[in-house]
Amino acid sequence: MLLKKSKKVKIIFLAFAVFSLMLCSVLITSCGGDKGVLDSTKAFHINMPRNAILTVSNIRIKGFTLSWPELSGDCEYAIAVSHNGNIEDYRTALENDHIVLDFTPGKTLKGTYKVTKMIAGKDYEIKLFARKKNTQAAEYLSARAVLPYIDEAELLKVFIDEEELPYDKTEDSFIKSYFPGKSPVQEYTVTYKLARLCELYIDGVKIEDGEFILKDGESVIVTAVNEKNGAARDYIIGVMPIDNGLPVISINIEDSRPVTSSNVRLDAEMTMLDSTSNPSGNYAKGLYKGAIEIRRRGSSSLPKISYNIYTDKKVGILDMAPSREWTLISNFADKTLMRSYIAYELYRDMGAIFSPKFRFVDLMVNGDYMGTYCFGERVKIDEGRLDLPKITTKERVITRRKGTLVFPPTSGDDLNGSYVLEVDSTDKYSKDDIIFETKKINWRQGHYFAIKQPGEKNMTVEAYDFISGYVNDTENALFSDNFKDPENGYRKYIDASTFIDWYIINELFKNVNSAFNTNVYMYKPRNEKLCMGPVWDSALGGGNADYSGCENPEGWYVRNTAWFSRLFEDETFAQEFKDRWNFVKANYFDKTFDRIDKTAEHLEKSQSMNFDRWPILGVYIWPNAGDVESRPTYKSEVDYLKEWLTARIEWMDSEINK
Repeated sequence: MLLKKSKKVKIIFLAFAVFSLMLCSVLITSCGGDKGVLDSTKAFHINMPRNAILTVSNIRIKGFTLSWPELSGDCEYAIAVSHNGNIEDYRTALENDHIVLDFTPGKTLKGTYKVTKMIAGKDYEIKLFARKKNTQAAEYLSARAVLPYIDEAELLKVFIDEEELPYDKTEDSFIKSYFPGKSPVQEYTVTYKLARLCELYIDGVKIEDGEFILKDGESVIVTAVNEKNGAARDYIIGVMPIDNGLPVISINIEDSRPVTSSNVRLDAEMTMLDSTSNPSGNYAKGLYKGAIEIRRRGSSSLPKISYNIYTDKKVGILDMAPSREWTLISNFADKTLMRSYIAYELYRDMGAIFSPKFRFVDLMVNGDYMGTYCFGERVKIDEGRLDLPKITTKERVITRRKGTLVFPPTSGDDLNGSYVLEVDSTDKYSKDDIIFETKKINWRQGHYFAIKQPGEKNMTVEAYDFISGYVNDTENALFSDNFKDPENGYRKYIDASTFIDWYIINELFKNVNSAFNTNVYMYKPRNEKLCMGPVWDSALGGGNADYSGCENPEGWYVRNTAWFSRLFEDETFAQEFKDRWNFVKANYFDKTFDRIDKTAEHLEKSQSMNFDRWPILGVYIWPNAGDVESRPTYKSEVDYLKEWLTARIEWMDSEINK
């Protein structure tokens, strides 16, 4: 019984093996086995025309058009083109990078395909592969084409209003560039010079009089045709707006007046246009077109000036919160164009209540290209910025029969915030400043406190006495004998965490202005303690100043100021700073260096035009530090910033954690 059973099992097994071999044979036949090249009718199971022809037409210097019959059924196509072989089957063509059109799942190409970027004068073999879904690719049609040589059909020169245009040999284009918004739409007369025996065509129509008209923003594809042998070559001629990957701001001032005063506002129109390659994806939601007022920002005599902008009402511009007050920063002495931006973004990463947003733009003023600028927010108490309750005259309202009388605040919570203060230098004093002094920060030492908010119309003697008294009480507590006392010492008056974060940014950048010289901001929210910040203007940080030792990545700087040197005498403050430094170092510094690289890449086109306009790379501009002559390129300036910050971090970390 056992023997008979085993024979039966063997017979069943042999039958199964034979069946498996037959099945495998069928599968190999249908799939093409390992060789891959099959007759198309076996691959598709559809009626393919046996007399179908792959037609090569519209032969140009750099390409041609392929045509084949419309086919029934849902097929996918791949095209291989080569002048040195290796396209005998789809797999080989793919391995040798000869596939110019690959199979695209879900899409069917029927009838025609244009092949471009071929080499002139070469003899090309062309193969069309086709497949049904889930089948192996099979060669269906083949052809050959010989491209004409370049000099057989060539557009030699193009002129717009007698100005010769540059030729881009990669794109075969002649483009006149302009910044959008500089002027009304203009018309231009295009003339040209062709190679011998050639004529120029647009959409198949020969240009008879040797010229044609283009408008701003227009481009056309023209074809140079050799009338003797039919050789043809396509070119692009256009008058196109410059697109450096940044928004473009065009400001036209009334009567084209120059902006010379930091006190007088001029009436102007501002138009902002988005880039076609917008990295944030949401700038276009906040583009602006309308009336503004403009004035010069700061007292610097540098030729690339900064501006303050005022809109007639609150508007959100780009991806920034609505406001009436904006600024355009030139970053002239900062040849990376990004030091302040990088500092602001690091400060934002660290969780600051407010860090100014800035966006890079190309700027036109009265039709002149001014270069790469940062457009962004000013330090203000406002929704979306320092979002704090304001002191305004509307906070105390008394209603009487004859109307409503409004008074400035005089007592209580009205006085207790919110305030924005700036430590500034006496050489920047303005008659409009509302100022006070302390024992350590005073006019005699070349500095003072300016009350930036509330402004004059909302300021009273009582409010002035309150905030000036509060800051003096803060300083007195800081320099008292019991200043470390957590209840009655300096911590009674200041938010130490904001002082630490502000200090980290400015000590890291060794920002020359941050030693309580200028642009040192503080704010006091209502019913809260005095806070340090926000960070502002680091253009002369990051190794970009050749005085006060700020070019050296080693050595303390901000810590030597009166307030911070005293704060670091408190062991608790010093430990809080150490803990915060180590957290920021572990979580944000790598991101900052990555941001520097990405910003440089983002500015690649714009910075090139900026330094064509202002040829200062490799040239000393006050107060540039280091061997400026050894940094003649934008990349070398960016590398210098990264190298300096790396050295600065290493020195600070060794001192903090020793």
